Amino acid sequence: MHITIKQREFDAMRLPTNQLINKIETLSNGLTPEQLSKFLDIIDAMTALVEEAGDLKEEKSNSSSLSPAPIASVH
Repeated sequence: MHITIKQREFDAMRLPTNQLINKIETLSNGLTPEQLSKFLDIIDAMTALVEEAGDLKEEKSNSSSLSPAPIASVH
């Protein structure tokens, strides 16, 4: 499997779940209720985007594995 430089950079930015939760909690501690509501809306929207991206990746993977093999021709 070929991993691009961008993918390696993205993987390096990922945080373990506990660290991510701690950072979100730290960010949200000083927010007013209105700011917290908006912050949580953003988190929800980002979660939906990630789920959608995962679905698209799965669809692409499934469609590429089902596509017919190319026909070789001899000249």
